[in-house]
This record gives sequence, structure tokens and C-alpha cells, in this order.
Amino acid sequence: MTTTPEPIIPDRPLLRGQKVWLRPTDERDIAAFVAGVNDTEVGGWAGFPVPFSPDTVRATIASVAEREKSGKIAAFTVCELGSDAFIGSVWLRDINTLDGSAELAIFMDRDHLGAGWGSDAQRTLLAFAFGSLRLHRVQLGVNPENERAVRSYEKVGFKLEARLRHAWISRGKPADLLIMAILAHEFEMPAT
Repeated sequence: MTTTPEPIIPDRPLLRGQKVWLRPTDERDIAAFVAGVNDTEVGGWAGFPVPFSPDTVRATIASVAEREKSGKIAAFTVCELGSDAFIGSVWLRDINTLDGSAELAIFMDRDHLGAGWGSDAQRTLLAFAFGSLRLHRVQLGVNPENERAVRSYEKVGFKLEARLRHAWISRGKPADLLIMAILAHEFEMPAT
């Protein structure tokens, strides 16, 4: 019986999009990460309980780096092409190569909202998920009141699958959660 080998997440891969590139998150990103997750227009919408301290972010980065070794998560800092500065964070978590699925999560800093930076980061990560990792499905959860994010996800190709009522705490209160997903055959791979 022949089995297809599991895809291996390259050690600390670098991924290039049209406007952004994705690199591993590290110590130099702590201050910008803290600012983003503590900003209610950024981290609040993403579901981060605020406030985060630099020590909390440092511990999170270390924990994620350790979990990346298992192949169950792939986390990246988003940077503008030509720069190494943190403008956001995007990751795949709960990577399940057996079922071919994962969950996408993203947040962009306040200065990079609404101009396509996040959409490009999503496309770049999805190309990695559906290409290198050979996944079949990527899903995400979003607060329906975060209309900018919903539009961005739809622009990339995510489709609404469900609305879970009062499924999480967002911005300090119970909120609905939209479950959106994109399948590999629905994703238009970026030109290389």
C-alpha cells in the first residue's frame, strides 16, 4: 500500500506575496505586536483579551515557536515588501494534514487596515496552505460586526458557512461568530 507522505512545514519558511512578505515572528516584533493586540480597533476585533504585556507576548512567541515544531501551527509576521518591520500577524492553527484542514487567523496594525495588506497576507498564507501543505480547507471565525474583516475575507474567497450565536467574547461582550471557509479548488493561486 502506497501512502502519500505528510507535507513538512519548512523550518521557518519565508513567503512572498504581491504587497507583503511573511517571515517568522521573533523578539524584534514584541513592541509592535503588543501595540496591535492592545489596540481595540485591531486586537479587540481579533478577540485578544487586553491588555497584553511584553512578557505575555514574549511567552506567546516562544510557545508558538515550540508548537510549530509539531506541524500543527504556522505563524508569521507580515511585513511590507522591502521592509522588515512588523505590520501584522497571520497564522494557520490546528493544522490537520490527515483531514487537510486548518484555521486562519490574522490581525493587521492600524496603519495597514483597508488598503489590501491583509488580503494579500491571507492570499500568501493560503497559497502556502493549499500548495506546500496540500490542505483542502481553511476556515476562520469573525465577529459579524467587523465588516471590514468580513469584506476582506470575502474578497479573498472565503464563504459564509454558519453563524454561531453568542459563541465568544469579543470587545468585552458576548458576540456572534461567523464561520467562513475556503476550499482549495475555490482559491485562485497568485501568479508567480
